[in-house]
Amino acid sequence: MLQRKFRLRRKSSFKTIFKEGRNYSVKYVAMYLIKGPKRFGFIASKKVGNSVQRNRARRLMREVIRLHISEIRNDIQIIFIARARIKGVSFIEVERYMMNMLKNANTLIKVSKLE
Repeated sequence: MLQRKFRLRRKSSFKTIFKEGRNYSVKYVAMYLIKGPKRFGFIASKKVGNSVQRNRARRLMREVIRLHISEIRNDIQIIFIARARIKGVSFIEVERYMMNMLKNANTLIKVSKLE
């Protein structure tokens, strides 16, 4: 479970990041980011599927961040959005795509162990 201090919870925080943040996208996940204290939000819309599939998508993304949180800069707030293609994809594949996206966005402190 991702620690509470690292979670984005307020609707206003999400709105600000969507409005002012930069966006990046890969096959399974899109990402919006902005400067601020290290926090993360996770979204899976009904396009992803039923509630079971949406919850699984959020759990996959949350687990990637939980495992790699020490590699991410402290001055960044990020929202991850699951895309419809994430259904049925393995954790390892989601992890690879998300870490490559974070690397391309220059949000990592050090080189990831996936390389």
